[in-house]
Amino acid sequence: MSWAQALLHLLFPVRPVRSLCLSCQEELFEGEPLVCTPCRRRIAGNQPPLCRLCGREMRASGLCTDCVQRREPFFQRAVSYGPYQGVLRRLLLQMKKERVAELVPLLAEYLEFAYAAQLADRDIDLLVPVPMAEETCRERGFNQAAELAAVLGVRVRLPVCEALRWSGPRRTQTGRSRQERRQSLDDAILLSDSAGAVTGRTVCLIDDVYTTGTTANTCAMRLHEAGARSVYVLTVAR
Repeated sequence: MSWAQALLHLLFPVRPVRSLCLSCQEELFEGEPLVCTPCRRRIAGNQPPLCRLCGREMRASGLCTDCVQRREPFFQRAVSYGPYQGVLRRLLLQMKKERVAELVPLLAEYLEFAYAAQLADRDIDLLVPVPMAEETCRERGFNQAAELAAVLGVRVRLPVCEALRWSGPRRTQTGRSRQERRQSLDDAILLSDSAGAVTGRTVCLIDDVYTTGTTANTCAMRLHEAGARSVYVLTVAR
């Protein structure tokens, strides 16, 4: 560096580029990963009592109205870390809609918390991500369920098996009845060539968000068709 450049740096020092929190856009302190500590503290976990099948927050223990009306639940239990709202919702949307794949390890932490608290004693043998339509995967650049499952698998020391595949184009479920959603997914979610790995085993289905449960139920049905002994569902949010 010449003396002139040194003088310029002394008079007009270059300020380092600061990283911003992906949630609140405030500056991150050194060492904070992607989301500031105050925002992370605002991510609350689900509070009991919860529906004993789908994990929805309720006023009293038992089954929620959706699970009472469900024709046939194919999974043993659905577990999530927290409600789909606030900071957690914002981060999940950034991961999917804005393609911020760097959020996957952080969100997988919440999967790990929920797994350790509610599923670690269920003798789960392997993780299976919910499949995604090829065109959606191409646009997004990744299947968030598969990425979350991969990170979680390393942390809880479980293998990941992509036992399910998506057939045909993506299908919006907005505005469809429960029966129409189920029929649409029956044709779209199929077993893959790897499905034999689930035979006789306890499986944990992985996704980012549990909404109506139609997707989870269809996936669980297919896994039972492949011979799975039992199926649990684990998502970041509910």
